[in-house]
Amino acid sequence: MSESPRRLVVIAGNAPEPDETFIRRDLEALRRHGWQVEVFGLNQRFARHTPASRRGTGRRRLATALLYRAWQLRHRPAQALALLRTYRLARCLADAAAQADLILAEFAWLTADLAAVASAATGTPWVCAVHAWDIFTQPRRLLRARLKDAACIVACSEAAARAVAAFDMDAAKTVIIHHGLPLEEYPFRGAQPADGAPLVAVGRLEPKKGFDTLIAALARLRTPQPPMLHLVGDGSRRAALEALAVRLGVQSRVSFHGRLAPDAVRQIMSAASLLVLPSRRLPDGDRDGIANVLIEAMALGVPVVTTTAGAAEEIVEDRRTGRLVPPDDVPALAAVLDELLPDAAQRGQMAAAARATVASYFDIRSTGAALSSLLASHARVRSISSLRQPAP
Repeated sequence: MSESPRRLVVIAGNAPEPDETFIRRDLEALRRHGWQVEVFGLNQRFARHTPASRRGTGRRRLATALLYRAWQLRHRPAQALALLRTYRLARCLADAAAQADLILAEFAWLTADLAAVASAATGTPWVCAVHAWDIFTQPRRLLRARLKDAACIVACSEAAARAVAAFDMDAAKTVIIHHGLPLEEYPFRGAQPADGAPLVAVGRLEPKKGFDTLIAALARLRTPQPPMLHLVGDGSRRAALEALAVRLGVQSRVSFHGRLAPDAVRQIMSAASLLVLPSRRLPDGDRDGIANVLIEAMALGVPVVTTTAGAAEEIVEDRRTGRLVPPDDVPALAAVLDELLPDAAQRGQMAAAARATVASYFDIRSTGAALSSLLASHARVRSISSLRQPAP
């Protein structure tokens, strides 16, 4: 008799599938490796009563675990209260966890608190995947409290792993596994477009992304054929960025596309001369990890220009697989763009090296297999009775 599939319960920001493309890709890879994945989200609302087929968690154990976790957050009363308000979600999550082999929390946030509560109530182990803002912006004491009970911490970059180590977590518990990319969906384009092809920037229109720096650099370009800039994404700074383009006289050369479907983003990127991500570090510590749009552009053969503010240096080697400039340095960014836009040969050399880097370290077939193996090593050890299906 073949072994039944491993059962994984995921708690993320949204369900039935997370908003983040990189998380959806990871979960799809786990399903291909035989995992049964059920996703719960902070956005969900549940009825007062759980269906009988899903019951199985002692309500007293769950309430005790929830109250204890809230007590651990007592120095952050708003977050403690937010956790207590999730009782129905916690109940449904724990009922699912009681029949699962492992719980995965995406982000070291309220999601991690809920995973810890469900684990304490059911005995099912939990792991946490950490990303960027969740570990770069929270106080060390709070992060220790949130992650100390996790069986394992999955970091998507070396920078994230270093941040975890900085708050005195057991280094052996942290494993680096990059977010993978389905390379067959990102075919290498080969030849570089001629001078005059547009620039592209993709991301949320928020201060961290530094798109104001890019618009200012666009206004300083000296190239004989000033390019268009396609800005893909939406956010709170859109009106301010539009106003900046008008003030600098480049509004006719900046196209704001808003949020687009992945296929449309790929189409715009594939026609661009360069992808530019001028991200910065914010005063609260928030910054990019390895931005997924960099990986996507590099896979397509679109040369990238980014900054040293986040974890881009882990994938972008200056002048070999892309270009790096200091954050918030408009003259430096403009100078690099002026250098690269007319030089198709240099862009082509960087693009080929970048594609090789992505193929070596970010192929979803490899990263998905590594993630599946890691999670299996921390899953609940099954007994014969645990393999029996619950009665209807």
